[in-house]
Amino acid sequence: MLGIGFYGSGYALYPRKETCNMTRISVELSPQQEDGLVMYIGPLNYNPRLPVQDFLALELVKGLPVLLLDYGSGTIRIEHRHRFPQGKPFTVEIVLQPQTIEMIVDNCKLSTCMSLDAPKGPNRFLNVNAPLQLGGAAVNLDYLGSLFNWTYVPQDKGFSGCLRNLTINERTYDLGLPSLAKNADPGCQRSVAVAVSFGIDSYFLIAIIACIVVLLILLLAVVVHKKHQDGWHEKDMDDIRETIINYEEEGGGERDAEYDLTVLQGPPIYLDKPYGSELRQKEANTEVPDIGAFLTDKKDACDKDADAYPIDDVRHYAYEGDGNSTGSLSSLASCTDEGDLKFNYLSNFGPRFRKLADMYGEEPSDTDSNVDDEEGWRI
Repeated sequence: MLGIGFYGSGYALYPRKETCNMTRISVELSPQQEDGLVMYIGPLNYNPRLPVQDFLALELVKGLPVLLLDYGSGTIRIEHRHRFPQGKPFTVEIVLQPQTIEMIVDNCKLSTCMSLDAPKGPNRFLNVNAPLQLGGAAVNLDYLGSLFNWTYVPQDKGFSGCLRNLTINERTYDLGLPSLAKNADPGCQRSVAVAVSFGIDSYFLIAIIACIVVLLILLLAVVVHKKHQDGWHEKDMDDIRETIINYEEEGGGERDAEYDLTVLQGPPIYLDKPYGSELRQKEANTEVPDIGAFLTDKKDACDKDADAYPIDDVRHYAYEGDGNSTGSLSSLASCTDEGDLKFNYLSNFGPRFRKLADMYGEEPSDTDSNVDDEEGWRI
């Protein structure tokens, strides 16, 4: 297993290989916080009879990789100037030589990603007989620093994140089998679970937040613009013209509290005539209309009518026959005594039609006369 995770309060101990003339250490970091002790190789306690103070420490300070190294004759501090974002993995390589000490980030050979320094004092090798500690320290480093008079003391805060692919002199460590561990996560299982649950990194999260902010700003601008447009539109449409108001809002315009006071401030209207004079009944006209003049006017109007029949149209109405254009006028002679019509059925209509039956029908019978006398009071 090539990875192990820590959460700021743990550590893991591994056996360390003997140092050589040149020591090369490489490790991949995926930090979740900007500060924390990544690696410590040094004494676990203070022995006055054998005051060996050599140590090596790799830590993160405000997101910057920092290397502390003491060969027993003075502590040097090498700081990388390039900041890495949280959660983004990067590789730190440390090269220890008798004359130089190098710290290279992401295998970059440029001056911006490579730091170089020389050891202090006459010593040229790291003389340490102690295990390799990752993610933190199992001892109080402030206390040891005061006893050994270290110029720079590693921090006690543990590393938070995942460490992978640790190699020393081309030897790859199995980080899943530490000699001693506390609050460690072999294989970075919890870190992987968190990454899978979110599925995004910090850059993607920042991009999403920026997009949401832009959308909110655009939405606010659209709402404000629409509000201004609605205000001008309402001013044009809901204009008061005397007593005529065009209500556009639902509910009849409850918000419209303005009205034209000139309508209420008009002078009172007084009638010249006394109240109720027009309701009096007018006197009847005693003048008799002239029927002759009325008929003469109607006759003249008919003579002057353009839609009337032409003047040379002669019609005869004095006799009946085939030459009559209006058809038969035999009904005019229905009141004669020729007897061609029968009105006997009138007696069946009851006493109300008794007079008509006597005029046009047969002579009334005695029975009918009696009935007429008995039921006459009903007419």
